[in-house]
Amino acid sequence: GTERLVILKSLLPELAEQEGFVDQFLDEARVAAKLNHPNIVQMFEAGLWNGMYFIAMEYIRGDNLSRLQKLARTREVPLPVHIVVRMARDALLGLGHAHTAVDEMTGKPLHVVHRDVSPQNIMVRMDGVTKLVDFGIAKAANKLDRTKTGVLKGKLQFMSPEQVMGEDVDARTDQFAMGV
Repeated sequence: GTERLVILKSLLPELAEQEGFVDQFLDEARVAAKLNHPNIVQMFEAGLWNGMYFIAMEYIRGDNLSRLQKLARTREVPLPVHIVVRMARDALLGLGHAHTAVDEMTGKPLHVVHRDVSPQNIMVRMDGVTKLVDFGIAKAANKLDRTKTGVLKGKLQFMSPEQVMGEDVDARTDQFAMGV
């Protein structure tokens, strides 16, 4: 009985046939579903429909920070400092929530680490609100799929030394990426 504009993220059929991809895709939904914060994209539903795995999430009318940076460079106009500070503040508030999130049923910490904090995963709405997106490679206690030792996931230029070296990561990894 209600209408809402959403983004549908789908798993390509050829990936759904490969081992581990379905679990990894649905893990993103499991992680995001536990996070309820104004600075994190809201996840509504996930599942299988007509043979295709999907995640339905909040539509963000705006653009990602990477494209905003490129536009500013093209126009030779720097992003205003007070706007950049607000975007960083919002993203850090979202990360703080993710890092301290607990399972509402058990009260146990989820130990969420985004592991891919980058300008591409920071969305800025038209009204200026900033939201973190894409928890697809996040590390969390409620995930089924585990990253194999020696496998790097994320964007190298934003990775902490610990992440690059394949060591255990925690909230500091995301804080490092925000600093970069």
